[in-house]
Amino acid sequence: MTGIRALDRADLPAVCALYEQVMRDGTHGAPDPRLVAYFERLFLDDPWFDPELPSLVHEAADGAIVGFIGSSTRRMAFDGRPLRMVCSSNLVVHPDWRPRGVGALLMRRLLGGPQDLTIADRANDSSRVLWLRLGGQELVHGSVGWYRILRPGSLVGSLVGRNGSGTGTLVRRSLGAGLRAAALPVDALARRATSLAPDVPAGTLEPLTADVLLDEVADLGSRVRLHPAYDAEFLRWLFAELDGLRHLGTVTARRVRDDRGRVQGWFLYLLPQSGVAQVLQVGVTGDADLVLDHLVRQAWIEGAAAVLGRLEPALAGVLSRRGIVLRRTARALVHARAPELLAVLGSPQSLLSHLDGEWLVSHARRLQPRS
Repeated sequence: MTGIRALDRADLPAVCALYEQVMRDGTHGAPDPRLVAYFERLFLDDPWFDPELPSLVHEAADGAIVGFIGSSTRRMAFDGRPLRMVCSSNLVVHPDWRPRGVGALLMRRLLGGPQDLTIADRANDSSRVLWLRLGGQELVHGSVGWYRILRPGSLVGSLVGRNGSGTGTLVRRSLGAGLRAAALPVDALARRATSLAPDVPAGTLEPLTADVLLDEVADLGSRVRLHPAYDAEFLRWLFAELDGLRHLGTVTARRVRDDRGRVQGWFLYLLPQSGVAQVLQVGVTGDADLVLDHLVRQAWIEGAAAVLGRLEPALAGVLSRRGIVLRRTARALVHARAPELLAVLGSPQSLLSHLDGEWLVSHARRLQPRS
């Protein structure tokens, strides 16, 4: 008996206590009730929750929860037929139980479910080793990020003060804020540097709502083989969750038209104040260069130090752009039984973005401050 079973609503306080012990502060005690509510929304109240593809816990003989792995179901379409994708996240195991292989058991059970495809796109090196042993692969392009540098001085401060928790993070954030202030003269010069300032692109932007995105992805489905099968209920839920992250930054969502009024694509990104714009999704139905030009220009207007995106196959043209820097990001891992799925994921014939992966779940470590 492995003690593995589906996550139950009554397990959430114990799961969150384990998560806080392992992933946040290393202490025991009652979990933050906001974290419990967040996990409940993302793992049990998601409109696409599927009881056949649940999150999993490992329960000890005394009833204690000693392991957890999150599972979020995503509906996709492949060559016009529906399929189910699981986004794996937040694998946590009590330190005393790690030598017993609880993490590997949870991952094996999750990957062995009835889904067609499993992904994890914010994994670390340890997770990569585990996935490879269990038959998974790394999406190399999904593990590479691109930076379009806009304000170099502010970028240094933003990178110093990024993510994390604990005393060390407070020091980094204070240092980052100081560096950003000191960088203002440097950025003033950058605004005059034609090599960094983005040109004004042709065409126009308009708001991208949940309903507009639904229509655009449905249209894109006639052009690519693999894409999300969004519905109105899910997208409205997703946009509401994005709106709840306003303490982290502003979400910008725009549709792009060319100078003849034809839709060319869309983009969404999250921009922390004077920080790095994190690209959540770029959809291209026409001119990819025009879509990227508008994305970068809008981020510049809103004060971004840089734009950070993932190296998607449909956006390979970004490599030839000025001011682009490549760097390794979190690992993007995939497990699929059908080889043709793996082939399409590495081609421009797919749309799979941070909106469909772990990005939303990853903000459990950065809850809104208490009022």
